Amino acid sequence: MPINIMNDPHNPVSFQNQDLTLKEVIFKAREYFLVLWRGKLLILILALLFGGFFFYKAYRIHPKYSAVLTFALNEGDGNINPIGGLLGQIGLSGSSSSKVSLDKIVELSRSMRIVSQALFDKATVSGVEDYLANHILLVYKLNEKWAKNNPPFKDFRFKSDSFPSFSLEENAALKGIYGYTVGGIKPGLVACNYNTESTIFSLKSSTENEALSLALTQSIFYHLANFYIQQSSDKQKQTFDLVKAKSDSIYRQWSSSEYAVSNMEETENGLWAPTDRTRKSIKSKQSTMYAMAYGEALKNLEMADYALKNSTPFIREIDRPFSPLYPEGPNRIRQILIGLIIGGFLASVLLLGKKIIVDAINS
Repeated sequence: MPINIMNDPHNPVSFQNQDLTLKEVIFKAREYFLVLWRGKLLILILALLFGGFFFYKAYRIHPKYSAVLTFALNEGDGNINPIGGLLGQIGLSGSSSSKVSLDKIVELSRSMRIVSQALFDKATVSGVEDYLANHILLVYKLNEKWAKNNPPFKDFRFKSDSFPSFSLEENAALKGIYGYTVGGIKPGLVACNYNTESTIFSLKSSTENEALSLALTQSIFYHLANFYIQQSSDKQKQTFDLVKAKSDSIYRQWSSSEYAVSNMEETENGLWAPTDRTRKSIKSKQSTMYAMAYGEALKNLEMADYALKNSTPFIREIDRPFSPLYPEGPNRIRQILIGLIIGGFLASVLLLGKKIIVDAINS
């Protein structure tokens, strides 16, 4: 079996080859350094070009003002089983609410119904009071962008907030502003999310105008809270209205019977024929029956009122954004440094890559 003397620690030749390999590494590193030094002008030019490009990008990005509003949702106690039997006596049954879907709040916050209502709230931005939709048009110059393909949009403004009477042009503009506000492929002006552990929501508006960010956040939260509370309590409100209508009907019948008995007593002056006494007895018993039924109806009405109030959710505002908001944007100094590093690195890769390829061809 042949012996590999190169791996023999007692063989001085192996150490000599190791010394030569180390020298080669040192000389190769020195050679690469000289290549970079001779190409320092190229490195400098590319570094400056990339640094200038990154600075230009940072300069073109307008600072944004973020208005963040946090809120928590209390669903109320939908368990109204104790009154279910009482409501069942008059043909109604209580309903229980399920656990709230956190994603439902997020989807509602970006729905056309909520956002469009908020867009047509008025606010003062840059000293001018107008619809938020018009402010977004002006701040982001959307009408000028649309006018490139559709010239009538050049001086477009919303004149009213009557959605049913909108023209095709106004509907198209509303859809465009809505899409720009909620975003799609690109992030929009407004975003809503929640913490899965604390279930606390945060509603954030980021625009290039401080007053616009504040107004947009507050308007969307207002319409979101009102709509969610209303639609969540509609079923219990319907039950309450039905119970109240039933109790009012019983009350009218009871009071009518009471008046009928009183009229009979006044008319006959105490002189009763047998048929009159029978008719009066029937009316009196009807009045008593209606009185008992009305008492039960009042009890059911109180229970239905309690169920409505107990199951109605509420959205509690935690932190409201307020002025001043601080601008957010890319750090220009950092962007310049990043550009210099990337440009210098790319130039170095080009020089060393060229050196390696030439050495490989010549060897």
